[in-house]
Amino acid sequence: MKRLTIRVSDELAARAQRAVDAGDAVSVSGYFATLAENEPDWVACRAAVDEMIAEAGGIGEGDRAWARKALGLDT
Repeated sequence: MKRLTIRVSDELAARAQRAVDAGDAVSVSGYFATLAENEPDWVACRAAVDEMIAEAGGIGEGDRAWARKALGLDT
């Protein structure tokens, strides 16, 4: 285990404390550890997608635009 210090908003700290108070988390640290454990490894995901794109010989702008729209990133 490694000890980290993070800063979060008062609202987020209160949310974590409510989870502890309700018995949904063993501690505030445990609350954030569980969140991090359940979050996808986006760096690894991006690397996998980049590898697939490279193996496919790249993607065109039309396909890229479609994907951005499908993912809600075209704003």
